[in-house]
Amino acid sequence: MNFQLIALDMDGTVLKNDKTVSKRTMEALGKAAALGIQIVPATGRVAKTVPEEMLRLPGVRYLLTSNGASVVDLTDRSVLYSHPMTMEASLRIVRFFVSRGYFMEAYCGGVSYANEGELPPLRKAGLPEEFFRYIDASQTFVSDLAGFLERNGIPLEKVNLPYVPALERGRLRREILAMGPYSVTSSGTINLEINDRSASKGDGLRHLCETLGIDRKRVAAFGDGDNDRSMLKFAGLGVAMGNAEPDLFRDADYVTGTNEEDGVASAVEKFILSEES
Repeated sequence: MNFQLIALDMDGTVLKNDKTVSKRTMEALGKAAALGIQIVPATGRVAKTVPEEMLRLPGVRYLLTSNGASVVDLTDRSVLYSHPMTMEASLRIVRFFVSRGYFMEAYCGGVSYANEGELPPLRKAGLPEEFFRYIDASQTFVSDLAGFLERNGIPLEKVNLPYVPALERGRLRREILAMGPYSVTSSGTINLEINDRSASKGDGLRHLCETLGIDRKRVAAFGDGDNDRSMLKFAGLGVAMGNAEPDLFRDADYVTGTNEEDGVASAVEKFILSEES
């Protein structure tokens, strides 16, 4: 099978724990790009917070952001595909979290917004300082998030709760799903991510492939988290990282090494570069 597109989750997948891309991985992706293969970062983040390390990967022109709710062409920052929540659903979920005192990040238009008054209570949770440094650097703070969205008519691509106590996660997930038009995933062990119920990395990847005229069988997708499941199932080759959540393994075609063991490079060399040699 000649592959035409490689979709890559970021944290825990192509990025090592220190948020860099290894030399071996960069070289493997460079060789794939030289063959004309599209290299596509597929992230839960908004475009504004995609690390430069990812944008420097060879062959990167397109980004899947907000768990596939937005697909961006980097040549002119145009949005090729957008799948936000409705305005009504956006306001409802924001007000739901505000009423329960959760700190949230609200993604729309490539920017992440947050209520400035909700961050101080979160600092009592004993989270590492780097957690707060990232939030301080990545958020545009407003005084009334629901009011801001309503006044400006901005529907949300995604809501991220960066920290939910373990004992509350299951209950909160059930409450959100019972509200109707939402999906709930996670990209780690402490967060919850809410999108429109039919938005996902798999959905965004499908629309990008349709735009580019690429058959899904010619797509390889790599991931380690619950929010990567849909694109691993969509792709002709779905690769779970060795450090992935264990229940992701059953939805993958292949399990590679961990992000610290150059798992992406190993699978690219095995399945993509070897058939071209």
